[in-house]
Amino acid sequence: MFINISNTISVSKHLGQQQNNWICYEPLEGNDQRKKPLWKRQTGLMSASAMHSWLTSQYNDQNAANAFRNIAGM
Repeated sequence: MFINISNTISVSKHLGQQQNNWICYEPLEGNDQRKKPLWKRQTGLMSASAMHSWLTSQYNDQNAANAFRNIAGM
């Protein structure tokens, strides 16, 4: 299930054997006229702390990282 953390970033949670992993997605270009946008994968499976670090390094504003922290329960 996709969880939107902003207009341009979504994450999905994947339950592993002993931990939760996350994947980050961004909208695919050319989605302007679609009702349901398509998303492209930006990362592989990452732990919650690794995803938070990646979001912090990739997006200058802290809104994405803070929104993810709230969703992930960090």
